[in-house]
Amino acid sequence: MLSAAVAGYPTPTLINWGAKFDDKTLVAGGSHLAKISGVLEYLRTLGPERDDDLLLLVDGYDIWFQLRPSALVSRFHAINNEANTRIQQTMGSKAAAAEGITQDIIFSAQKRCWPWKPEDPPCYAVPQSSLPNDIYGPETDTDIGFEKNPYVKFRQRYLNSGDAMGRVGAMKALFERAMEKAEKDRNFGSDQKIFSEIFGDQEFQREVMRQRHRNVFQKMGDWLTGRNSILNPQSERHLRDHKGGKPDEFGIGLDYASLLGHPTVFAEEDSAWVTYDDPKSIAQASAELKIAPVRVHDLAQDVTDSQPPFRPAVVAPGSSFSEDRTWRDVPLYTNMWTSVVPGLIHHNAHRDGLKSLRVSVWDRMWYFNHSRKLFESNAAGPVGPVAVVHDDDGKEQAWWSPIAEKGGAKSDKGEWLPWDELCQEFEGEVFRDN
Repeated sequence: MLSAAVAGYPTPTLINWGAKFDDKTLVAGGSHLAKISGVLEYLRTLGPERDDDLLLLVDGYDIWFQLRPSALVSRFHAINNEANTRIQQTMGSKAAAAEGITQDIIFSAQKRCWPWKPEDPPCYAVPQSSLPNDIYGPETDTDIGFEKNPYVKFRQRYLNSGDAMGRVGAMKALFERAMEKAEKDRNFGSDQKIFSEIFGDQEFQREVMRQRHRNVFQKMGDWLTGRNSILNPQSERHLRDHKGGKPDEFGIGLDYASLLGHPTVFAEEDSAWVTYDDPKSIAQASAELKIAPVRVHDLAQDVTDSQPPFRPAVVAPGSSFSEDRTWRDVPLYTNMWTSVVPGLIHHNAHRDGLKSLRVSVWDRMWYFNHSRKLFESNAAGPVGPVAVVHDDDGKEQAWWSPIAEKGGAKSDKGEWLPWDELCQEFEGEVFRDN
């Protein structure tokens, strides 16, 4: 909550606030089921006039916000535009247009297919990563024998449910399907299992649609170029029925480059904290990760164009600032292989006690030494758009929080929860300024 408030995000809604999960007949007392049912119940309270609103869903316990909302919104649109181009290329423009296939929802991506097995659609049917096939050098996508992490050189390809972003209308449809699946198996294990299954089924049926629109000459071209369809029977693969229409289409895609959020699980050796105005910090981090030549050079424009780090999220007219450092002057968590500074950091790495990083590296966040002042000034500051970006036509578009109150959160039942009620007992740990 603190990181989101300091970075200027809308006042959050807390799903399942105050709920207890102690049903002994369900895995984890029913908390996994509630991650789906709680969000769906909230989405059902939003009328159709909210269907075009943007929704960002994040896990509540291990995600930190790093960049401004404007960077995240710009990236959301850019990722979808690039994905729609790939859809046209892989499905064929005729099939994609006839079936109305576009990307509308983005989940984060991870290196390992989990909890499914290689013979299941969530593993074999999903697209290959859009990252370069040599992003980790000639050993990309191979097990190099690193016992602690066999996936260290693999590209992010598989769904991670720690964060997701999409329009409210698209999210409603997705969570309705997720709830249908969860109700059929109330001990399904995790929300990630459900969402990755829906994604795998979607991609299987996209290939069904592609084949439906291929003529004889196109099919011959596929054969000549060695394009092997995932629909072809293989003894070990679990195939799906071929369906008419598009009942399994939800517009899901993945954030392969971790532009929105970066799950640290299976990617523990990819990133470091660097200051862009200090080339030595970049060179040292690259050397420690055995990356040569250095790949990180300058910040992306969507970062440098965003509100400078120590200014209030909403600036009152006529304001002046004594603290006006730029994004190049502050430490930023950066993927040293891809040069991406993610908007969110998802601390889900768990091997060797790495969950403890949620405590031990908190003081590396750019706002750490100023967090109380920034939080209080944002909470007391004027109401204004949380992000101003340009749409595909170059027109300026402003995004506002649906909740006018600041300095706290709302429950999914609409109850206002002030900061002191939620977090006062934890202030010593999060601010560490006494």
